[in-house]
Amino acid sequence: MPGASRRSPPPQGRQPRGSGGPTLAQRRAQSARDKAAHVRAMNLSMRSTATVKSIPTGPPKKKAQLFTSGALKTPQFAPRGHGYYDAFVQTPDSVMVSATTGPCTVIDGYSSDAVPGGLQVSGTYQYQGETADGAGALLSATHSGNESLIFFNPGSSDDVVAHVYKLGIDPAAPGSVPTLQVVTTPIKVTQFHELGPTKAHSSLLVQHRDAHGDINDKRPGRRVESIPLRGSIRIRNVTEALSVGGSVRALRYNGGIQLNDDGTSGSDSPSSVKTVEQFLKVCEMVRDSSRTRVWGGGALCHVHQSNTYPADFVRSMAFETDNSFEEAVARPSYCTHIMLIDNFTASTNMANNSYEISVKVQRAARFGMGTLLHSMARNLRTGNTHPHTVAESSGDGLRPTGPVAGGRNMMVR
Repeated sequence: MPGASRRSPPPQGRQPRGSGGPTLAQRRAQSARDKAAHVRAMNLSMRSTATVKSIPTGPPKKKAQLFTSGALKTPQFAPRGHGYYDAFVQTPDSVMVSATTGPCTVIDGYSSDAVPGGLQVSGTYQYQGETADGAGALLSATHSGNESLIFFNPGSSDDVVAHVYKLGIDPAAPGSVPTLQVVTTPIKVTQFHELGPTKAHSSLLVQHRDAHGDINDKRPGRRVESIPLRGSIRIRNVTEALSVGGSVRALRYNGGIQLNDDGTSGSDSPSSVKTVEQFLKVCEMVRDSSRTRVWGGGALCHVHQSNTYPADFVRSMAFETDNSFEEAVARPSYCTHIMLIDNFTASTNMANNSYEISVKVQRAARFGMGTLLHSMARNLRTGNTHPHTVAESSGDGLRPTGPVAGGRNMMVR
């Protein structure tokens, strides 16, 4: 209408007076809170970016700084637990030692072997016991079974990294009743053939013995010192599907084990004849241990893996030239992984399940001057390996390998 006053509408998003919206003070307070939250988010992002940028980068000559500076010096970034001691995944140049060792050559060894399932064996064996009147006597007992023991330890000074123990019939024993004996099958790594040979002595403290006394070896550098760095073992059930069954008990033990009988002669050589009595005792100890993990034969159709870890840091850093596998188990520098393939008889073939064992071991050795391997020696990185050992030893040992790492094809190198 002519002469009527016209009032413009309120701006978009602005409430007219009297509508009950936030006041100017409330809007300013909310704006201050939004700005503070934005500043906090920016500061957090900048700190994360600075942490990532602190990781050493550059040419290969700066690789020695890895895991010792920047974000990688913390256990949250450094490889730990199952990852660090995994010899199948970690490369030899990623190892760390807790003290300076000087130049040495890191060797990567691999072996894949089959542990065939055996038939039930029955027989007698002798053991030292007591008669009814308490007098000591050599007694006889019977046993029937097809169990197998697998000992894995990377701490020897030669090419033997594992032993497979089974019960068999002694062909030289007289009598109509079969006599049982322990049959030992060593698992050797070809890459370590230049290390050793070794020969166990009655005293673990006696060193510098000639393992091949019938050979006149005049090489000045004939003794190659070495220490273990990593050791991993994988197991897979390769039995046909209709015969799969039974159980495998896995245990990592950081104490000494001997399968021989020390007797009364004053000597106690770990490489002495293994007795059936000690074999059965170790089997029973593995069954009774609260730290033993039990796996069914069907579950082990997929690859499972376990790693060893230092059982004694002083021994693990001591370079040895003549430490046999029996001595490495009796006085371990790294823990011994024990697998008990327990008694089982399939209805299809009347035998136990067969397994494939793959081992990967990394060692540092000092070879003779002027040799090719000596020219490849380098100084190992030093650092705190304690967090890795704690994380590995607190785990449950044997565990399945994930599909990311290769899944069912993990046995292929």
